[in-house]
Amino acid sequence: MVQQQTLKHLYQTIYSQAVSAECGLLSIGNSDGKLYIFDLKSGSASRESAVGDHLRSPSHVLNAHTDSIYSMISADTFCVTGTNGTITGRRWNDLRQQQSSIAWTISLDCDQANFGTPEVNALAYDNERRVIYAACGDWRTHVYDLETGKRLQTLDGHDDYVHDVALGQSGKLIASSAEDGGVFIWDPRSGREPRHKIFPHSHEQLARPTFGRFITSVDVDNDWLVCGGGPRAGVFHLRSLALTTVLPPSKIVHVAKFTRYAEGGDRGGIVVAGVMPHIYVCSLAGQVTAQLPCSSPCIYTVHVTRKPYTVMTYGGMSSKLDVCYNLNYRDHVVSLHEE
Repeated sequence: MVQQQTLKHLYQTIYSQAVSAECGLLSIGNSDGKLYIFDLKSGSASRESAVGDHLRSPSHVLNAHTDSIYSMISADTFCVTGTNGTITGRRWNDLRQQQSSIAWTISLDCDQANFGTPEVNALAYDNERRVIYAACGDWRTHVYDLETGKRLQTLDGHDDYVHDVALGQSGKLIASSAEDGGVFIWDPRSGREPRHKIFPHSHEQLARPTFGRFITSVDVDNDWLVCGGGPRAGVFHLRSLALTTVLPPSKIVHVAKFTRYAEGGDRGGIVVAGVMPHIYVCSLAGQVTAQLPCSSPCIYTVHVTRKPYTVMTYGGMSSKLDVCYNLNYRDHVVSLHEE
């Protein structure tokens, strides 16, 4: 039994994470459907006193879902998780009190005959309109009202499952990326057809036919879009749709995200991670400002937050979580399980 448990931990995968700055909590979702809750406030106190590790083991663990937790966001007072066919909200305050009660659940209304039960690969939240965007395995991005749970519209245009979805400033545009190799730019007011389509693999500087054309990650910041997958990670100017920067490294990319002006990072910086022994922090011009070691052979999730203090956490194909309090070096590694 102990041997089976050890093997299970070894082959665990971290897929998603979210932070509540108000409650000072970090939530990690894994392939076993569990939520691991970390207390960032106690970590802040530890940093200020310079006593012990900055971030210790999880304060508690919840059996949240029977399937993998592929995606997670913080939306108002809720920790929102996405799994196979379901989006679920739990109150951050309940999680701080170590309560596991579910506040609400949205069941995807999809074409079950053709797609089975589609997974929710990515989530994004528009806090002005209070709507949730869910990038799903049925080739679509569904838009739900947070208050009622009703589906408001569907962004339909990709020819394969949608990997990621990201919002521009003030929710004025939405970007989605998919297995078909496309990055689509949508107008949230209509959403019937994409305003623009970008195919990174069609650019010679990004194309890597041996890895494929899929785009697993997309992010938007002001006039800039970054994306990556089989093709190299690249930066596009949204006004001209021109490719401006090719980012390292040369392996498959699972994460390409802006750092959002975190302390210790380059303004407008970008994090690139995936199937590689390091993650890369780059400037908008493509200069590598930091190369940080990974405890996992493949990274699926990177989160950078500024409150209650700057912290970057990243994880993937292991039960280890790497922690940085400055984007220039890795501070330490946390295990989701007792050693």
